[in-house]
Amino acid sequence: MQAILYFLKDTADSWYQSLVNKPQDFNAFKLEFLKYFSNNNSINRLANTFTTIKQGEIEAVTTYLGHFHRNLCQIQAIDANYFTAPQILNQFICGLCSSILQHVHLLHLDTFQDAVTHARDFESAESKANHAQAINLVINRSFELDSKLEKFSEIINQKIEGYLVNNNQAIYQLPQ
Repeated sequence: MQAILYFLKDTADSWYQSLVNKPQDFNAFKLEFLKYFSNNNSINRLANTFTTIKQGEIEAVTTYLGHFHRNLCQIQAIDANYFTAPQILNQFICGLCSSILQHVHLLHLDTFQDAVTHARDFESAESKANHAQAINLVINRSFELDSKLEKFSEIINQKIEGYLVNNNQAIYQLPQ
């Protein structure tokens, strides 16, 4: 084992020195070495993707959660402890669209599941509020149109009355 350690340089030496539980034999060393260095490139690429996943402004929380969870599972398949629970929670919250992010962030939640639940609840409430707002807009627009139609109806009735009065006068004036 000492001969192998003698040949470790740069990144490999730094990696070995940073190990809390150093391998005691060659097989344990080889397993740890390969685990760290063979997956390092792919896990770094996945981690980079993971930290850039964002919910689109019109994307559903469930869709965003699917992308988030799929990427997290790929990372955890390589290294289950690559991200801590608080890092996962923070990354999920930071990736939410702005309106939901503000709401969930203010709650100072402790668990990923709580963040997901509150994000979904807020999205649902926001959707219902938008639906109610749309209904109110249609109702208000309907009242505006009714008011305009009422004015047009009055104008048309006045024109008809004027026409009838003029025609009656014309009829009454004919016999003279």
